[in-house]
Amino acid sequence: MKRAAWIIGGGAVLAAALVYAQLGRPNADVLTRNPNGQALVQTYQAIQNDYLEKLTPEQLNKVLEGGISGMLGALGSEFNSYGSPEDAKNDEEMRRGEFFGIGATLGPGADNKGAQILQLIRGLPAFNAGIQVGDFISEVNGEDVSNLSVSQVRNKIVGQRGTKVTVGVKRQGSNVTLKFDMIRERVEIVSVTSGMIPGNIGYVSLETFISDKVNDQLQAAINGLKARGATKLIFDLRDNGGGQLQQACLVAQNFIRSGPLVFQRTRDRTTEYCRGENSAIWNGPLVVLINRNSASEIVSGAVQDTKRGKVIGETSFGKGVGQYVRPMVNGGELVLVTFEWLTPNKRGINEKGVEPDIKLRDSRFESPVAFEGAGAKPGETVTLSIGGKTYSTKADAEGKYTFAAPRSAPPALPAERGQAMLDLDRDAILKRAVEELR
Repeated sequence: MKRAAWIIGGGAVLAAALVYAQLGRPNADVLTRNPNGQALVQTYQAIQNDYLEKLTPEQLNKVLEGGISGMLGALGSEFNSYGSPEDAKNDEEMRRGEFFGIGATLGPGADNKGAQILQLIRGLPAFNAGIQVGDFISEVNGEDVSNLSVSQVRNKIVGQRGTKVTVGVKRQGSNVTLKFDMIRERVEIVSVTSGMIPGNIGYVSLETFISDKVNDQLQAAINGLKARGATKLIFDLRDNGGGQLQQACLVAQNFIRSGPLVFQRTRDRTTEYCRGENSAIWNGPLVVLINRNSASEIVSGAVQDTKRGKVIGETSFGKGVGQYVRPMVNGGELVLVTFEWLTPNKRGINEKGVEPDIKLRDSRFESPVAFEGAGAKPGETVTLSIGGKTYSTKADAEGKYTFAAPRSAPPALPAERGQAMLDLDRDAILKRAVEELR
């Protein structure tokens, strides 16, 4: 990045010539012969030479990185992003390593500012506290982080094992900040939990496709269930935020013996990406569970199209596009949407999602009641009635008031990681899946 700053920072003619030389003729023409491209160079020169405060090389690098993020933001898709060298390092850590944190995967918020929860690891602090997928992180330890990068937010959340961190989030449909006190724990990406249900029904949940170990962990869990006598299987993909396309294909191959699994449509053509290769390790009855946070639609879409099993739950997230992760010369990475993936029947599900065969609301977690407002008299009691229940709070000295209902206790924790806690009374989707298999 320092070298790039020097190249662009000379006189107008010299800058254009050097950019031209670095990019090569076809690409340089796009920038140097386009008035907006020239204006981009001029803007950087003005900041470097004339801005009131002289910027350090590090600050100038941030300016350039902001320009990259701005270009991606102009595309209008939340799935395009730029990751700094620090972000790229964190991504690699997620794919293979362990750290001390709260057990949540973060992604960029609107306009690539701030961070929101993409995935949660069951049994770890964020999940146990009641944080939900989709929550926007607004505060960490009382500090406003809504305009920081994902990497900066993450670095404030991770820390020494056993130390406390307070995370404030805003939930869709409310401007109230919900605060969660958590103790940092060791985070090792164990993507699979499993268990047995009476009636020889095996249960396995897959939480992410990010880790390189996903398919190995899944196969070990399925083989373990078979050894325990499972003859029917529930495959839970609720809250699975997606991840690597290759891992998703490997997972689908465990259930579908032959035929196309995923097609890939680029701007020029549509081709088959992967297919069943007679490597299925589960051939018995199968039910797949999804909810509105499931971005694991490659598997559920393939199971549905091939009629391999029933899909039960809520309409899924609807992420039917894929990104190419391109390493950048500065050590960062460019995440750019370059293709749409299609189901075996060549269905596009982007922004539509997979419609389940049997539709049910996910009943595992209650949505907490929260409200805020202004205009009350100082000290006045404000009440709100919902569903026959009344909630009260007092206005402050300025007549403002906020309320957040106490969170219900989290589900009981398993004795060890990877062991599922199955509560059919609390989980309507799981209960319906068991009825379907029985």
